[in-house]
Amino acid sequence: MATFEPQEFRRKFDELIVRGQFHETPEYYPRYRTRYEELFRVFCQRAPQGPLEVLDIGGGIYATLATALRGDRCTVADVGANNVEYLKRCGVASVEWNLCRDEQPFEARFDAIVFSEVIEHLPVPSHLVLERLRRALKPGGFILCTTPNLYRLRNVVYMALGKPIFDYFRMPTDRGLGHVLEFSRDHLAWQIETAGFRLESLELRYFPHQPYSLPFRVLSWLGRPLFWFPRWRDCLVAIAQAPR
Repeated sequence: MATFEPQEFRRKFDELIVRGQFHETPEYYPRYRTRYEELFRVFCQRAPQGPLEVLDIGGGIYATLATALRGDRCTVADVGANNVEYLKRCGVASVEWNLCRDEQPFEARFDAIVFSEVIEHLPVPSHLVLERLRRALKPGGFILCTTPNLYRLRNVVYMALGKPIFDYFRMPTDRGLGHVLEFSRDHLAWQIETAGFRLESLELRYFPHQPYSLPFRVLSWLGRPLFWFPRWRDCLVAIAQAPR
């Protein structure tokens, strides 16, 4: 197990992420820091002492932090990324990998994969995507997969108000997709195990933050007692191991 130092994490998060070059607006990252911090803690608790070969699917936040805080050798896989030069300055390699296509650029390359808040954007069967990621892991490597909980309070309110929860289910073109699906705990477990992983843990987690919209900030305050019940929590956090 690797050590995790909260103060050093926050210092590097402000330096490299909040003042860095990533996909969201700068004010997004302080708002959601609690989620990034807790998930990086989960990663450190599961990961052996480094340095590890790590693949980060998405914008590269976890890769940047793992490089700076753990000395891991990190690669970011994304489509159409516009921050490749910034990642390079942070010591992070980049590669284009469209997980919606049947391609396999890596075989048994990585010790760990971070697959955070991505799977819900992909309009293909999730177990196919997860199987490609499993093949990219070394035997015994692990994946940290996070995604919104289908039954989170926000979705319940949206359904009650007749508001759409998901983007249209289609293949992406010149722009990315929103959430095309979300998962219950059992559904995500089935996808992970069908992909050939051994599921180690799958938790429903709540990370306190302040939503952008005032009505949803009020809803978050009023609904906070409901988060004692796992079903209503925002996020699914899964750790699974590739076969040895």
